[in-house]
Amino acid sequence: MTTIQELTVKLSQTADPEERKTLGNEIISGMREQETLWAAFCPATKHYFLAQEENQLTAYLFSAEETCQAFVNEMRKRHIILEVLANKKEHRMFLFAELFRCGITQIVIDSAEDYFAVPLNALMPIPDYSKLPLVQRPVLNPVVTGKLLLLMQDMRWGRADGNTELDALQEIYHSPFLHPFKPGENGAPDENGIYQLPDNGGSLFMIFTDMYSLKSAEPKDYPAAKIVRFADLHKMLTDNPDKIGIIINPGSGAPMLLDMQLLELTQKSAEGDLSEVTVRSMNQDSGKIIVTKPEITPHDMMNHITEYLNQSQTVKRAWLRTIRKEEDIRPHYLIILEWKDGIEKPQRKEIRREVSQAALPFARGLHIEYVSYHYDQGKEWTGSSEPFYVNETPAEPETTTPEPQPEKKETPKKKGLFGLFSKK
Repeated sequence: MTTIQELTVKLSQTADPEERKTLGNEIISGMREQETLWAAFCPATKHYFLAQEENQLTAYLFSAEETCQAFVNEMRKRHIILEVLANKKEHRMFLFAELFRCGITQIVIDSAEDYFAVPLNALMPIPDYSKLPLVQRPVLNPVVTGKLLLLMQDMRWGRADGNTELDALQEIYHSPFLHPFKPGENGAPDENGIYQLPDNGGSLFMIFTDMYSLKSAEPKDYPAAKIVRFADLHKMLTDNPDKIGIIINPGSGAPMLLDMQLLELTQKSAEGDLSEVTVRSMNQDSGKIIVTKPEITPHDMMNHITEYLNQSQTVKRAWLRTIRKEEDIRPHYLIILEWKDGIEKPQRKEIRREVSQAALPFARGLHIEYVSYHYDQGKEWTGSSEPFYVNETPAEPETTTPEPQPEKKETPKKKGLFGLFSKK
């Protein structure tokens, strides 16, 4: 029987759409049916390890225990402490359902040089709770759960940046939450027109992202729950200045505390005021970008790039490197291009697009980024590596048919002063 790892290698070596579809379906079937898969688990948050991959919240599963262990060992080098967690076939759908609850939309199987990224909805039918009232839905908003988990996970390792914080705060602003309370007689408010609100140790209100988190906390004295939104949270703290704040998902491995200062910051960020949120750009000189030689040289990809560049005759030299921000789980390919003279920016953009089309089927799912050699950064990132493509032939100018010009009549040349400058 062909293993999942063997299938992912085959997938990385073909560009044929039909073959890729067939192999992808076989991998998906293997992920459902294999007796045991292994997951990267984060003991600090008591949840599966997750990361952003191409703007999708991603979990990491492995078809072999040793591959998962190698991933865990690599993460440890980056001071990220994970564990290997086995998942049996009979619990597979529970695993997928938990990943859905935590906002994960994509699973990377066997995160190595050859791997496959699978949409979660290809592995399980995504439940539709839209016909249920909000307060009865088992899952309210998986996105906010995932954003909060990612933020709290990265904060444990000192890796959270302004981007992660901003994503979480904006989801909090727009998301509904479950708030347990003790109803009065027949579920009515008390004589002051308000419900008796629970707290944690007398100083915190409790809210939850979903029914599972609420039941895990077991607020037995407060059996009912209602929906609250950001305006309600703000009012709860405004009306109760003795409270320290609001805790999201107490009892979980990754609770988050909202005090009034953080609520104010949440509102500002949702309204577009980012003056107090530091968003880090990859282009900033943060010392967090690592450029290296690819661990495994993708010869097929380089051959197809070379074939296209030979046709276009627009590039002098090209280098292939890998680039990774410190918080990235996997690197991206980096192609550094030295343009021939006369190749302007609009044409460069089109050439990069064509290079990507030639390269992506052989890129093993890695994203491709570009930089021009003409920039100091491009020169620096080539390092001591040799270009994989060299073409010193000057770029051919665009040929146009010249318009016919009227025949000029030659006029007699005048002799220069004293005839010294006249041609004989």
